[in-house]
Amino acid sequence: MIEPKAYGSFVKRGENIYRTSAFIQWGDSKESIGACILQNPGSAKLDKKLTQLLDTVGSASGWLAEDPTMKQLVSIVEGIYGVDKPISGRFHIYNIFNLQSPTSVNAIDHLENLVSSGKYDNSESLVKTDELKLHPWILLGWGVRQENGWKNYRLIKEKWHNLIRESKVPCFGKKHHKSDDYYHPCPLISSNRPMMAKELITLYKQKFCIQRFTSYATKPNLILESKQVEKYDDKDEHFHGWYRTPENPESIVKGFSHLSIQNGYKLRAYQFSDGGGNGNGIVWAIPEEKELQDSADCERLDEFLSPPKPANALSDYMQVIEGDKTPLSYLQAAISYHELKEFGAQWHGTSWGRNVILPQQEESGEESFGRYIYNEWEMIEEEPEIKEPYFYYSKEGNPVIVFQTINDIGTVTWNKYVHVFSKDDYTLKVEQTCIATGGCGIIF
Repeated sequence: MIEPKAYGSFVKRGENIYRTSAFIQWGDSKESIGACILQNPGSAKLDKKLTQLLDTVGSASGWLAEDPTMKQLVSIVEGIYGVDKPISGRFHIYNIFNLQSPTSVNAIDHLENLVSSGKYDNSESLVKTDELKLHPWILLGWGVRQENGWKNYRLIKEKWHNLIRESKVPCFGKKHHKSDDYYHPCPLISSNRPMMAKELITLYKQKFCIQRFTSYATKPNLILESKQVEKYDDKDEHFHGWYRTPENPESIVKGFSHLSIQNGYKLRAYQFSDGGGNGNGIVWAIPEEKELQDSADCERLDEFLSPPKPANALSDYMQVIEGDKTPLSYLQAAISYHELKEFGAQWHGTSWGRNVILPQQEESGEESFGRYIYNEWEMIEEEPEIKEPYFYYSKEGNPVIVFQTINDIGTVTWNKYVHVFSKDDYTLKVEQTCIATGGCGIIF
């Protein structure tokens, strides 16, 4: 991978040095891959030869020795775009004011004196709106400190605020909770920098990385032979009650190309039959070398139908679901969760199984639901702007999958499912909301 390089242009007036422009270059492209607006230039300097030119002529441009802020910006940009494929383009660095100084407070005090004495124009650092519009996004991070005596600094910030609003370029940053200021992306304490970089990358993903999917993406995409379980009960001998089913719940997970089951574990299930065609099931993750206990020997859960829990089972089968952490893997995990939760359900035991995920695909055999799509819906919640399944990161940095369904059991309902995954694995919490109702559905 080619290492990024920083480039800057400087002018010198009297004893003061001003950086008039700067960018970090990846590859050969001159296209913008983003920008940031910080307080003032720090300690990044030209090499010795160019510094001598600056002292002699009063201006110089060239490659820079990166300071901590530029190194932090490199980490943030590479965290946003990833390192799987080469980054090519320029990340532009703007400053509220151009006076170079490694100490921010001293720099602002000096700025106030320069403006008051007429040696610095408080519009000098501004750029044209059209220039800002060239950037796909802007990271804001000029700092949050305020002092009553910093009158000119506040005026310059206000001009930048107006410029940002006029450009309508999407922005993000770690915002102060009581002001319109944003924390600097490079904390003074070096040990805090990785956490700040991670936080800013998460903020970027929250705002810009909503990944949409077609409803086809919710379907299994691998064909495989279902592996029969090693221990099961004869259904005819368990006409009523719980028994070990011969059906293998692992086939649900293994039908998705981005998921797998953790080594050392397997999924097994119990089936319930009421003797009249109704059925329910429950899936457990157990050690691979163990057999599924007879239901008669199991602890019983204090819930509907008192399902059995084997002694060696984990509390949540999603603990053994693994994936490649891509957005699609989380969508597949969300579908697997629902399918496994209703594994073995029959007739009145069915609920999730009657859902059709939107947008409806008529050619997929879901045409029986077509009449509900155009119903006169009685809205309960505001109609969502996005109909397709989609992925994003929450404010806390958790992966989130959202999709909508239509279910026709009893009253036709238009539903929204929000799946919030753990940051560490594929365990999740699910929130279901009814968006609207659409009249009478089916009654079993």
